[in-house]
Amino acid sequence: MNARDQSKLCVAGWVIYRKEDSVKPIIKFKSKSNPDSWKKFEEYPSKAQRDRSLNMLLKAKNAVED
Repeated sequence: MNARDQSKLCVAGWVIYRKEDSVKPIIKFKSKSNPDSWKKFEEYPSKAQRDRSLNMLLKAKNAVED
């Protein structure tokens, strides 16, 4: 999925999540309010905790993972 496809999904009401390992494990997201750029959702102390949180977020009907 490219950036244009992601923007279309966001405008349609979907939220796209991405997990990332920068300095600390984080979750980023794109949504209707920011369809063209990634925003930091939350920072976690461990990858396991981040992954558990992401799994909970993905249970929403309008959520997908990049």
